[in-house]
Amino acid sequence: MGNYREIKKQLAKKEQKLEKANNQTKKLDNKSANITEILDNLKSSKLNKNNMIISNEDVQKLKNYIEDVKNITQTVRSVNDLNMAIKDFEHSSFEIDKENRSLKYEIELKNNEIGSLKKELSTKDTIIGRLQTEKEKIKQELQKFKNFWHSIMSHFHKRICYDKDNNYKIVSDDLYKNGIFDNNDNEIANNIARKVTILDKNKQIKNKKKNNDTRF
Repeated sequence: MGNYREIKKQLAKKEQKLEKANNQTKKLDNKSANITEILDNLKSSKLNKNNMIISNEDVQKLKNYIEDVKNITQTVRSVNDLNMAIKDFEHSSFEIDKENRSLKYEIELKNNEIGSLKKELSTKDTIIGRLQTEKEKIKQELQKFKNFWHSIMSHFHKRICYDKDNNYKIVSDDLYKNGIFDNNDNEIANNIARKVTILDKNKQIKNKKKNNDTRF
C-alpha cells in the first residue's frame, strides 16, 4: 500500500508535466508558424545573394524559439518517465492482486478449518454434557450406596454392640472372613466406641497396605 501511494503521487506529478508539455507544444506550434513565416520572408543581401538579411527582432524570436524547443524537449523527456511509472504501477497492481488472491485462498482455508473446529467443539461439548450427566447419575448412585452402607453398618453395630445378637456377630465375622467387610467395616460392626463413618481415601489406602503386610 505504501508503494501504491508513492506511485499515485508520481503519476499525479507526471500528469501535471504532461499537461504542461501539451500546453508548451501548442504554443510551440504557433511559434513554429511564425518562424516559418520569418524564414520565408528573408531577403538576400545586396552584396552577397547567399546571405540573408534578418532583423534584430526576428533574431530574438529565433533565439526564443530555440529556448522554447530546449524547454519542451526536457519536459517531454521527463514525461517519458511516465511510461516507466505506469509499468511499475501495473506490476505493483499485479503483485497486489496476486497477493490478495493468495490471502483470500488462505482465509478460505482458515474459515474451513474454523468450521471443522467448531463442529469438533460442538461434538466434544455434547460428549462433555453426556459425561456430566453420567457423572451426576454416578454421584447419585454413590450417595444411595453410602446411605445403604450406613444403614447396614448402623444395623450391625446396633445388633452386635448393643443388642448382643450373636447371629449378627456370626454373619459379621463371616463377611469379614470372606473379604466382604474390610477392617473399617468389621471394627464399626463390633466396636461400640466406633462411629458409623466411611474412611477417607488416604486412610483406606493405608489400611489396605497394612492388611497386605499382615498377610505375609
